[in-house]
Amino acid sequence: MASFPNECVDAIITDPPYPEIDRDYGRLSEPEWHELMRAVVGQVRRVLKPSGSAVFILQPNSEHVGRMRPWLFEFLAWTSREWNLVQDVWWWNVSAPPTGSCQRKNGLMRPSVKACVWLGSPKCYRNQDAVLWTPSESMAALKRESRALRVSPSGLSVRPGRIADIVAERGGVTPYNLLPIANSNSVTSGGAKGHGAATPEVLCDWWVRYITRPGDIVLDPFFGSGTVGAAAVKAGRAVVGIEQHAPYLEMARQTLITAEARRGE
Repeated sequence: MASFPNECVDAIITDPPYPEIDRDYGRLSEPEWHELMRAVVGQVRRVLKPSGSAVFILQPNSEHVGRMRPWLFEFLAWTSREWNLVQDVWWWNVSAPPTGSCQRKNGLMRPSVKACVWLGSPKCYRNQDAVLWTPSESMAALKRESRALRVSPSGLSVRPGRIADIVAERGGVTPYNLLPIANSNSVTSGGAKGHGAATPEVLCDWWVRYITRPGDIVLDPFFGSGTVGAAAVKAGRAVVGIEQHAPYLEMARQTLITAEARRGE
């Protein structure tokens, strides 16, 4: 990234390596990870256009059962202070399998949530209409003629009819900041191709549609198996990927070839 000109990309969407995890490309200690990410974030801020934003997909991990590592929360804190956290957003992998920590003898809950650390200007580009959710049955059943103001015990006031009008007008409902997307390890996923920590294409596609326009340039500085690139290509965006682990390069190339063939589906 250091060779890129200033303000040359519209968005960064990436799933970096996490510290203290053994992968075929090595292992980073927490101090090494922070040093790397400070350098990366510095370059990201430089190459982003003023209206652009960056999303870092990160999952907390533990030192041992009952003791979480602090690196993710430190990353959230210093990027919030030194740059700007647009909104806290979380990906919920609804298909996450049980781990050793949630065995009966340990009694912890199933780890299934990753942070989507969304950084940029408070006024960075986002298109909410591109990521609206399908209305629930209860939302779809709201009567549009119900104009009475209803006040809940907490003091929240709503007009159900007005809500129904807006949902019908926009064709969907505002998404929550918790994205329930299964990491299904399908035949098109990086995991199925041999990548040990692949991100689901559905999640990448959601962010591409949300924070970029057709024709925009999307950068992934930890390109891996190329899933972000596939989502960008299929959505009509240009993509730039950076990857230093040689075995992933051919994997990413094949991913992009397949994405280009599927473009417009």
